[in-house]
Amino acid sequence: MSTVAISQKGAFIMPLFDKMKNHYAVFIVFITGLALRLYMTIIDPFLHPWDERFHALVAKNMMTFPLKPMLTVFPVAQYDPNVWCCNHIWLHKQPLFMWQMALSMKLFGVSEFAMRLPSAVMGALMILLVYRIGLLLTENKFTALLASLLMCLSYYQLELISGKIGMDHNDVAFGFYVLASIWAYSEYLKKPIGSWAVMIGFFVGAAILNKWLTGLLVFAPWFIKLVYDFVKHRNTKQIVHYFSAILVSIFVALPWQLYILHEFPEQARYEFAYNTKHIWEVVEGHWGDKWFYFDRFPIYFGTVTQYLLFLAFPIYFIKGCSNRSLFLSLTGMFVFVFLFFTFVVASKLTTYFFVVAPIGFILIGISLQEIIIFLFKKNKVLSFILVSFCAYKILNPNEILISRKNDTNRATVIYNTNIYKKTKSLIPENCKIVMNVNEFEHPDVMFYNKGITAYHWYIAEDDLKKLEKNKEPIAAFENHANYILPNYILNYKYLFIIKRQLR
Repeated sequence: MSTVAISQKGAFIMPLFDKMKNHYAVFIVFITGLALRLYMTIIDPFLHPWDERFHALVAKNMMTFPLKPMLTVFPVAQYDPNVWCCNHIWLHKQPLFMWQMALSMKLFGVSEFAMRLPSAVMGALMILLVYRIGLLLTENKFTALLASLLMCLSYYQLELISGKIGMDHNDVAFGFYVLASIWAYSEYLKKPIGSWAVMIGFFVGAAILNKWLTGLLVFAPWFIKLVYDFVKHRNTKQIVHYFSAILVSIFVALPWQLYILHEFPEQARYEFAYNTKHIWEVVEGHWGDKWFYFDRFPIYFGTVTQYLLFLAFPIYFIKGCSNRSLFLSLTGMFVFVFLFFTFVVASKLTTYFFVVAPIGFILIGISLQEIIIFLFKKNKVLSFILVSFCAYKILNPNEILISRKNDTNRATVIYNTNIYKKTKSLIPENCKIVMNVNEFEHPDVMFYNKGITAYHWYIAEDDLKKLEKNKEPIAAFENHANYILPNYILNYKYLFIIKRQLR
C-alpha cells in the first residue's frame, strides 16, 4: 500500500477537513503563519544585540552602496579590519539576505519592521514549501497540512524573525533557500526534467550567498541517487541535469566571491579562512558536547512533540512509502546534518541544525497522522486535543511573551533606543560624530540616524587630534554608569555634550 501514512485512506479522520477544500485549509495555515511572523517584526521596538544590529546597519548602508558592504561608512578612528563588530568593510556574512533587507527598507523606509519584513515573508513561504514537500512524500493532503501547521507555529523560527536569536535574518534566509532547493529536488524526483534541475541550482547558489557551503546540502542525496541509477539502469540523463544544476549554482554564487577577492582581497581571504575555522576550532566560545543539538530538540520541535520524530522511521519500515527516494533523501539530509555538526564541526551554534528542521516537521506530521488515525476510532475530541497540544508545544507562546515580560533589561533597552532614534535632532546640524554610546550599541545610533558615525565609549587621543586639525565637531553622551569621558575628550574645543542620560 502506498504512502507512509496510509495514502488517502486517512481521509475519514477529519470530517471538517473533508468538507473544506484543501487549498482553503492550506491558505488559512499560511495566513496564520504570515500574521504570526508579521507580529514578530514589531514585537521588539529595538535592535537585538547579537547579531541583528550589525546585520541591520550593513543592510541599511547597502541601500546606497549595494556592492560595498560597510558597517561604519565614514570611520574617523583607527580600526582593525578583521574585527567584525567595529570595522569598515564588512564581509563577515554573505550578502543576499542583507540585499533583501536593504530593498525592503528602500521601499518602506528604515525601521525594525522593514528590516525584518523579508524574514517574515520567507518564513511564511516556507509553510507552503513544507506542505508541498510533505504532499510529494506521502500523497496525503492531511499529513502535508499537519506538517505545514507545525512549520507555521515554529517558535524557533519566529524568534529568529524577531531578531532575538543570534544570526537571526541570516539563518531565516539560509533556511528558506535550502528548503527551496529541497522542494525543487522533490519536484525533480517526481518529474526529472531540466527546468527543475536549473531551479535546484539557482536555490543552492542563493543559499551559498546567504551562509556559505552548507547550501550544497541537496547535492549529497542527489549524487547518491545518481550513482545508484547509473549503476542499476545506466541512466545518463540525470548526470547531465546534476552537473547543469552545479553550474547554475556556481554562476549564482561565484561572482560575489571573485568580486570581493578582487575589491577587498585581504579581508575576503581572512573571512574565508575564518569561516573554515569554525569546523576545526571552537570560535568565539561556541563550545558544546556531543549532546549539544539533541538537547536542543525541545526548542526546535517542542518538549513532547520531539519524540514523534523518531516514530516516523518505524512507520516507514512497517507501512512502506510511495516515494522511497524522497523519504531516504529527506531523512538522509536530516541525519547527515545532525551528525556533521555534532561530531565534525567544533563550533556549536543552535541555528546550525535548524536548517533541516522543516524536514523534522514533516516527519512529525507523518507520526501525528498515524496517532490521530488510531485515536479517532475511539475519541475524536482526544485527537483534536492532541493536535492542539502539539501545536502549543511547538509554538511555545509562554516563552515568546513571558520571557519578554520578565526581561528586566527590556525597559532599559527601549529607553536607550528611544534616545538613539532621535540623536540627530539632539546635536548640532554640522556634527556627524557621536561618542560615549553604550558598548556595542554604536550600530543602533548609525542605523537610526542618517550620516552619523558613532562609537561606543570614545576614540583614542591621537585620532581626536586629527579631527581637531580639521575643526571637526563631535558630540558625546554625558557621563553615565561606567562611561566616563576622559579629560582629553572633555577639553576638546569642538565638543558638544548630549544632555540625555543613557542607562
